[in-house]
Amino acid sequence: MEPLALGPDWHDPLPLISLDEALERTLLCSDLSRQELIQRLLADAGHPWLHPLLWVLPRRWRLAPPWLPPHLQGVSALLQEGLISPVFLTALVDDLAHLWPPETDAVPTPLQRWQADAVVASPARSLPLPATFDQLEERAHAGAAAQNASTTPPSRLPQLSQGLRWSNVGLDYSQPAEARLSNALMAQVFNRLAANALTSERFVFEGCADGASLLAALQQRDWCIRARLRCSIASFGFGAALELPDQPPRQIPLALPMRTGLLDAAGEEATTLLPHTALELELSREARAIRLQWFQGTGGLCGWDALNDLHRPWQNDRQNGTVRYLGEPFSGAELPMLMRLSELIALVHNQEATARHLRLGGYGSLGFCIDSTALLQLALRGSCDLYPLVLPGLWRERLDRRAADLARSGPADGEPIAAYRAALADLPLDLSHHGGSAAEAWRRLQASLPLNSPFELVQQLRRAAPLPPSGH
Repeated sequence: MEPLALGPDWHDPLPLISLDEALERTLLCSDLSRQELIQRLLADAGHPWLHPLLWVLPRRWRLAPPWLPPHLQGVSALLQEGLISPVFLTALVDDLAHLWPPETDAVPTPLQRWQADAVVASPARSLPLPATFDQLEERAHAGAAAQNASTTPPSRLPQLSQGLRWSNVGLDYSQPAEARLSNALMAQVFNRLAANALTSERFVFEGCADGASLLAALQQRDWCIRARLRCSIASFGFGAALELPDQPPRQIPLALPMRTGLLDAAGEEATTLLPHTALELELSREARAIRLQWFQGTGGLCGWDALNDLHRPWQNDRQNGTVRYLGEPFSGAELPMLMRLSELIALVHNQEATARHLRLGGYGSLGFCIDSTALLQLALRGSCDLYPLVLPGLWRERLDRRAADLARSGPADGEPIAAYRAALADLPLDLSHHGGSAAEAWRRLQASLPLNSPFELVQQLRRAAPLPPSGH
């Protein structure tokens, strides 16, 4: 079965088409050979924002290494016939951290991003961080007005022949531009409050100097606080659609298939789709809703980011089960500890990534979004429901030593440090499983799946019987 095939158990009026079928229809509408079509489709594959295409193409559409730019030929050779796996991901990120040249001084460090006093609202405009909600509203309103008044720059996405687009067509965001700017400003407010642990000039928002105090103050003012761990199918923000004459656009669900190293009930190795996970924080009062997410991301730091994804109903809808929430929402006495832990983990990871000049703020070397979310869950609740976890032992040791240094001499709180170090030690590593270890990994794999998905692979994995604890 093609890993990105669409299954029957999906009911949504939005027209979808699988990537394999969309490529086949594109080929039928052209006078090109398969090789010529793929070379045209990936003519811009030298750009980093198109690299995910190398990972999601169906096997019969994969590019042979000689067809690619030289700097991508090695990765293509590894993936031309197979899929990624936890072992591959771990080896890749560990080696790249040592083989890639270090990040240059021209790029802001993770700590600089974390401590920033402004948010980039557009290529030509930055918004200084607000000190109150009134200022936040004013700046978000002004930033949205400036965006609406400006001329929309040409899309960087190639407009391909025969109707295939490397972007989603006709979809909207779940919130308007002003709300999305509010999200971005508030995310950096929380990052900057956490960075007070390192700076002599303390930043204060609504009279509060840390995230836990701010949440407590908001609750006293009748704000609703909802903090949950979320999991959905990852596409790295990448989208695609097929536009044919006299037909409505058909969206193409994308995902990253991967081997698991786990046998299913039939004795075959199971394949899954890589998830995106995060801590989701929603602050709401009356008609206002601010939506944030915390994770180790590709944006150059570990910390808070706006939850501003394009609304893709087959992937990231918060109501229809394509986003799965793990466990009960954090509440009561858990919220202060949750904020203290998120601030500590961000501090440790951003310090390590800055000191070692890691690319992408340590994304990969210091774990992916899945690993950071799992560390938070394990440190706070003593259990973990996420798969795959690939944070290598070498980097766990480095993070542990940095946390130990903070415990001895830094400003960080001792209780979150102890919980974080215990989570680093106990966090599973999904490189090789057998027996009871395989059964537990299979449980985490199924717990990470969305409750609703158009992908036939996900539908089958959800129906599969869990392995017995013995692994037999």
